[in-house]
Amino acid sequence: MKYHKGKLQNGLRYLMVPMKESESVFVMAMVRTGADFESERENGLAHFLEHMCFKGTVKRPTAKQIALEFDEIGAQNNAFTGRAYTGYHAKAHKKHASKILEIVSDIFLNSTFPEEEMQKEKGVVIQEYHMYMDDPQYRVEKLATQQLYGGHAMGREIIGTPTTVSSFTKEDLNNYRAKHYSAKNTLIVIAGNFNKESAKKQIASLFGKMESGKVQPYPKTIVKQNKPQVAIEFRKTDQTHLILSFRAFGYFDKRATAANSLSTALGAGMSSRLFQKMREELGICYYIRSGMHTSNNTGTFTISAGVANDRLEEAVKGIVAEIKKLKKEGITLAEDKKVKECRLSRLVLHFETAEDYADLYAGDEILKNKVVTIAEYEEKIKKVTKAGMDAAARSIFTAKGANLAVVGPFKPEVQKRLLTLLSGI
Repeated sequence: MKYHKGKLQNGLRYLMVPMKESESVFVMAMVRTGADFESERENGLAHFLEHMCFKGTVKRPTAKQIALEFDEIGAQNNAFTGRAYTGYHAKAHKKHASKILEIVSDIFLNSTFPEEEMQKEKGVVIQEYHMYMDDPQYRVEKLATQQLYGGHAMGREIIGTPTTVSSFTKEDLNNYRAKHYSAKNTLIVIAGNFNKESAKKQIASLFGKMESGKVQPYPKTIVKQNKPQVAIEFRKTDQTHLILSFRAFGYFDKRATAANSLSTALGAGMSSRLFQKMREELGICYYIRSGMHTSNNTGTFTISAGVANDRLEEAVKGIVAEIKKLKKEGITLAEDKKVKECRLSRLVLHFETAEDYADLYAGDEILKNKVVTIAEYEEKIKKVTKAGMDAAARSIFTAKGANLAVVGPFKPEVQKRLLTLLSGI
């Protein structure tokens, strides 16, 4: 898919992905900040600011008016806050390209953060927090993250906590926006059917007066670990949820592509090693999966499962056995071929719409200052070898880098037995 990049005099970047066959257009304002950029006291501030941007602007004083203008043209709109960046986006019929770009820019640039709305939204976000905390699958993810990154920003929740959210003031929002929402930290993305020259002029008109600001460096997370760890959260549940995590490769590490292929072989799909072992052979779980999660200078390889309470140790033994077998025997040639085709096919399936391309291209551009095309991703996948996956497995799967998080009805004495199992990796 062809794309066009440009930059305004103030340093703001824009990225255009024309798709003339599309009947829609997708617009996104993305800023290079998120949970990983926050101090401990600011935890959840980037997410709360994102919520508050929809509560009124100078031109559109209420949340209802913003929603009404989107609804009047049948547009879909939303926003998200991640660890590395935050985005505000809308999608509509191609004839409304100019309109949604203007509304998104207004939300992004001119939100007023009304005091009354702030107090109400704090209650909303705190209830969102409790909703997640009531979900054992979410709880085990939180426990695993804390276990891996402790007091670092990466170990804290994107949403924050009731304590931090309750403490936020309008001054906090304005200061955070002034520091991070600058032209040099911002990327405007338009994908779909639109007039490129008109869009360029409109971007310059809407965003040209933004303060240039400074590019905020992505914080580095340095964590040392020299022995396996087990964290257990006691909770009366009908099912135990576990995540076995290993320290892996960062976003810029060339080995990350091989690690993703390794994850596909081990725990992605119904023919994967873990699915066949744990579900088909042992009948021990409904879901089991693996995944690679990359950040600036670090990454995590995770294996997640939900098992019967009385089969926790059996489940961990089964997972550890598959890991040891993989390290000893390596990936087979048949798996190597299957993984390549699987990843190449899924890559195509994941990128069929304007927003798909916008998300892919924008994520790389805002972090790497470089668009990575589908063709380039395909080449990376094709270049992964059996030897590369085997090397990744040996590097990732070590006892000293193993971390097991468990949520279920277990007392502390179980921890010692689980540590013994991890020590055998």
